[in-house]
Amino acid sequence: MPLVRLEVFHLRNLRHALLHFDPCLNLILGPNASGKTSLLEAIYLLARARSFRTSRSTEVIAHGSAWMTVAGKVLQEGREISVGVGLQGKKRQIKLDDKLVQARAELLQVLPVQFIDPTLHTLFEGAPKFRRKLLDWGVFYAEREFLPAWRRYQRILEQRNAALRHGDAEGAKLWGRELMKYGKIIEDCRSRYLKSLQSEFSQASQRLGLEQSELRYLPGRVEGKDLEIAIADDLERDLRFGCTHSGPHRDDFMAYVAGRPVCGFFSRGQMKLLAYALVLAQLRRLGRTACLLIDDLASELDLRNQALLSELIVQLKAQVFITATRPQGLGGLSPPAARIFQVENGVIQAI
Repeated sequence: MPLVRLEVFHLRNLRHALLHFDPCLNLILGPNASGKTSLLEAIYLLARARSFRTSRSTEVIAHGSAWMTVAGKVLQEGREISVGVGLQGKKRQIKLDDKLVQARAELLQVLPVQFIDPTLHTLFEGAPKFRRKLLDWGVFYAEREFLPAWRRYQRILEQRNAALRHGDAEGAKLWGRELMKYGKIIEDCRSRYLKSLQSEFSQASQRLGLEQSELRYLPGRVEGKDLEIAIADDLERDLRFGCTHSGPHRDDFMAYVAGRPVCGFFSRGQMKLLAYALVLAQLRRLGRTACLLIDDLASELDLRNQALLSELIVQLKAQVFITATRPQGLGGLSPPAARIFQVENGVIQAI
């Protein structure tokens, strides 16, 4: 499902751009603060109806403008699907084939997209919520039960936490039984997905020079307890603190190499390679074309690892967009095999 056409109006310093992309590889060159990352942000907005930089829509809209629009054409089974996302103030509008849609899930199905920035090396040493976000991107596409269960779980979690804050033990028990029901579905979906990802992750890691790598799912509860018992045993503590301590909202996973967790044992460059291996494994597991957005491929990687990573990216069944300040920062990717864009002061030109 490659993005073949993109038009941008009033997104940060991109006042207007009309671009046609290569279905495989697109390289975006330009100095810092020229608008390269804003172009990636425009694609991300088109695919997810939200920014990877901010949750405030007003920050995305160009200074002096009241609105912002990104519109594109996605090629799907030989047919072009029109997609559009508009922001005006705090209002958001999503269109698919010129029809208004309310649910972002419909948009996500049309154009799967993943974004990688220079801070990728922090994935395994950062907060669990960032790993859950990455994990759930893949679970969303692989497990049909996941999204409805997650939505229901979130609503029930709010109700249970409200009961806890009011000291309502019986209400907390009642909501806890519902929480356990949908929580087990979420745990099963995440666990199955992570197991299905293991082979692709191991192969990608090996090709990047990291042997015996594995992913381990870490449920958000005391090890050895199932979810029902954990929620019941936590009731007194939950009432004291006014929040639910066990459940999928506290899930995590970790990468291990030769039986050791990567966090605390590996360099930033090695952790970045493993994080890349994970994202690339997810894209291969997806089984259909997705967009991979990479902001500054060369950051934290030496020339050898850039070359290894570039080889994997070229072989990936995905549409790839990579930014760099100069051609030497493209990690060994061959310009003749790609469409190249130059960005200067918010103006984008194909070269």
